[in-house]
Amino acid sequence: MEQIYLPSKKVANSRIITAFLSVLVAFSLQVSAKESSQTLVLVGGALTTCASLSPKNCEKNTQISGKTHNVFTLSHTKISQIKQQWPSENSQAKNNTIKNLATMQAKSSPTLSKKELLWLWRDIDSKQLNSLSDQEYNFVIDMLEVAQIKSDNKRLKEQVNTALNSESAATEILQFISGSLKVNDTNPSMLAITASSRDPYESADFYEGLLSFPNVNSQWLALTPALAKAITTNKCDDLTTLRHSEMGLYQREHIYPDRTQAEYQLCKKGTDALVELIKNSTGVMFNGGDQSLTRKVLFDENNQPYPWTKALQSRPVIVGTSAGTAVQSGGQAHAGNVVMITNGTSLSALKEGAQAIDAPSERSNSDSLTYNRFGGLGTFSYGVLDTHFSERNRTLRLGTLLDDLSANQDQPTFGFGVDETTALVVIKSEAGNLMTVIGKNGVVMVKSTEQAQAETKTKTYSYSYWPVGSVIDIKNNDFTLSQRSISQALPAIKIPPLPVQRFGSILTDAKLRSLTQAMCLAQEQSAVAQQDEFLISLNANADTRYDRISTKQFGCAVSNLSLVVESF
Repeated sequence: MEQIYLPSKKVANSRIITAFLSVLVAFSLQVSAKESSQTLVLVGGALTTCASLSPKNCEKNTQISGKTHNVFTLSHTKISQIKQQWPSENSQAKNNTIKNLATMQAKSSPTLSKKELLWLWRDIDSKQLNSLSDQEYNFVIDMLEVAQIKSDNKRLKEQVNTALNSESAATEILQFISGSLKVNDTNPSMLAITASSRDPYESADFYEGLLSFPNVNSQWLALTPALAKAITTNKCDDLTTLRHSEMGLYQREHIYPDRTQAEYQLCKKGTDALVELIKNSTGVMFNGGDQSLTRKVLFDENNQPYPWTKALQSRPVIVGTSAGTAVQSGGQAHAGNVVMITNGTSLSALKEGAQAIDAPSERSNSDSLTYNRFGGLGTFSYGVLDTHFSERNRTLRLGTLLDDLSANQDQPTFGFGVDETTALVVIKSEAGNLMTVIGKNGVVMVKSTEQAQAETKTKTYSYSYWPVGSVIDIKNNDFTLSQRSISQALPAIKIPPLPVQRFGSILTDAKLRSLTQAMCLAQEQSAVAQQDEFLISLNANADTRYDRISTKQFGCAVSNLSLVVESF
């Protein structure tokens, strides 16, 4: 296997990557030429990467050359175009918008960032801005954007420099992806799908840069909802119109002409060529954003897979981050169909339950728990995947979803929540399957114990936390910390016992993870916490284990801790 370069200051981290890659190689060697294997790298989001749009993710906040933000302008021409091409029948919204844009123009500088544009609009008429439909709002924002052209008449692109990443864990995950590609193919290639973004053309520069690994042929795949519709209905010449109807996007051909041209060329080659391109790739990456948008390039309006969906499912290496991870849920588990989570907070989930409806608009700020009952791509069928997990306190939204599913029909009982800047790695082969955790924090497994008692408003779950460095065995439809991880665990440390008190606001500021980690380190048998009208009890039982996997901040493995939620 080719040596993977890591900066000398990260030698300790390189040992971690080497150890995980050795697991991957060992599994690969067990697979004969006739057998298929697959590696899933499921990132929980916040893959903090140094880029020209994100200098905060660069060492010493270094500003690298390249596009730093989108640019907008308020001009007579732009306002006239908006008036003439208004996308809805709402004349009042149209007239009020034109009036406010004209007022804003008088107070505006020649060019604005999106943040400056929206602050100016809010100062003029915040109520009117908020009253616009998603279609109207997106139309105005898109129409006001202007192309950024360099002196050589080429488009100014976002640039990525992973060598300057300030977060070493993000670099470790990227190195693992690169190594996985090279283990699986002597001439590896990688496709980036950015369909999770409302504007996938805008995201293309970043993901091409992110995946620019040495000796790997990486490229953006123009698989957009407009392309999916056009290529399957022989309407490639209608792509501009389809961007309006299928994606709510406007004038992208003026802002990203090279990307829309690549989309057109891919469309004209036809479905068979698209399928062949995907089949010839070693890996594919799905970006973050909205998993419901990604699903539009995998399944048609009748929930039937597109001709290329099976090819995507079978790639040797599949990478997802945030929404790109959540969309991997699907297929059939031992207990039934695996759904795809799409929205919600733990507190709203506890109060309202789960709903099998479309996710609400991002602009609505709705906290309702929603899911797609048909699931996503289906490369991960062990249970429901969730992301940004501990940081956004999503344990009880995932648990509530599992409860609601099991109450309605025979459904999977497992949920897997991946923390930020962390990846759940799943290695699948006919020789056997296992999981590992790499990156910064850990992965939570929530299991519905079927002990919920509606009459007493009590819900009971099994909570496990697998830190970075954990290896998880998959046997008999269950998931356990491997004996290898247990035998290599560090000695327990002596810390003061937790104070005897009820911990408040447990569903804020990642407090649930902090509490369970403190219980693990202190070998505590019980703790009680509260959020609003909900009492949350954490109790060790005969099946509970605490194992200190590493000295990292969240390095203590928790196995089968009972989590009971009661309302009062």
